[in-house]
Amino acid sequence: MSGFAPYIDQLAARTPAPGGGAAAAIAAALGAAAGAMAARYTTGAKWADRSAEAEQLGQVLHDGARRLLVLAEADAGAYAAVQATAAGSLERAAAEAAAARIPLDTLIACADAADALARFLDRCNPRLRSDVETGIHLLAGAGRAAWRTLLINQPDGNARTIAGGALRRLDGAEARLGPCG
Repeated sequence: MSGFAPYIDQLAARTPAPGGGAAAAIAAALGAAAGAMAARYTTGAKWADRSAEAEQLGQVLHDGARRLLVLAEADAGAYAAVQATAAGSLERAAAEAAAARIPLDTLIACADAADALARFLDRCNPRLRSDVETGIHLLAGAGRAAWRTLLINQPDGNARTIAGGALRRLDGAEARLGPCG
């Protein structure tokens, strides 16, 4: 069994958390990490004209992946906090607002990372292009999953506007890849 098995078992269990929001953040973390790896293979003397850019991108994506893992944990905790409060109470409203922010933050992080990878696509080590593309696809899918989680939380107009912009950015990042096949 891999180190991922316990988390997969938790997600697959008949429990309310972790759920879809946490799964979206985990998928996004995988996408960011795949991109970080590809960026780090575009460093060194052979890639001198882009090595510093690639190293910086690798670190930004790695840091982003770790932040997405924190969001996955926070999502599970936020749902538990909602469940622990009385319906209609001020505490419940605050817990619901906090819970709604997590998928929005996940979606924004997905769009930021996918944008960065799409801009890097033509500058990456050509042998790692498929890893960059994998990262973009994982981030786009995770971002759309986070959007669905956000919708369950009935976001206000401002959150919908922010989310709409992030979704368009994800579409743009995937469009840079061209058709599959």
